[in-house]
Amino acid sequence: MGPIRREQICRAAAVVISREGFAGSTMRMVAEEAGVSTGMLNHYFVNRQDLLTQALVYVSERTQDRYREAIVDIPAGMERLTALLDATLSGDEEMTETWRLWINAYAEAVRLPELRHTIEARLHSWWELIDLALEGLVPAPAPGEIPVAWRFDAMLNGLAIQALTSEAPLTPAKIRDEVIRATLGDAKVRPITSARRKRVAAGGR
Repeated sequence: MGPIRREQICRAAAVVISREGFAGSTMRMVAEEAGVSTGMLNHYFVNRQDLLTQALVYVSERTQDRYREAIVDIPAGMERLTALLDATLSGDEEMTETWRLWINAYAEAVRLPELRHTIEARLHSWWELIDLALEGLVPAPAPGEIPVAWRFDAMLNGLAIQALTSEAPLTPAKIRDEVIRATLGDAKVRPITSARRKRVAAGGR
């Protein structure tokens, strides 16, 4: 029951953080969301900061597994890149919660060095997924140049955060196409229609 109970608590913590923010989340709130006692939380986690950090790791691992599954069977090229972006911008409850959690984590990391270390570790595996999605589409960076994955991530984060925190008319499709355009250039932005999906699946473009 240990791993299952720990996962249950991390899931509850993620829900609370996405709703209340890191600063506003308490052990009592998480315990109530998880349906356990605060003593149970203390059994699995050293303190509140440990719980909130592990919630971020839990959500990050789950979503990166989801992204990986979305592209694993797709050959290198635009279809794979589009599949990754569509997975990150799906707009369902889980992904909206994930984006809110990350926004709060970035804000909290400004004052918590230990949280920055966790974020950095999780970002490395995310950048690897971006590099996989961009395989064959971009050249290797020149020495000293900012990696393409970092620029891709910055554009995606910026537009997604703007969409969540403002009235800007940014749909998932618009964000996806702008990220592709900023990364690859205008010539690479091609609508992914159902007919084209069939052609790609059959080996055409």
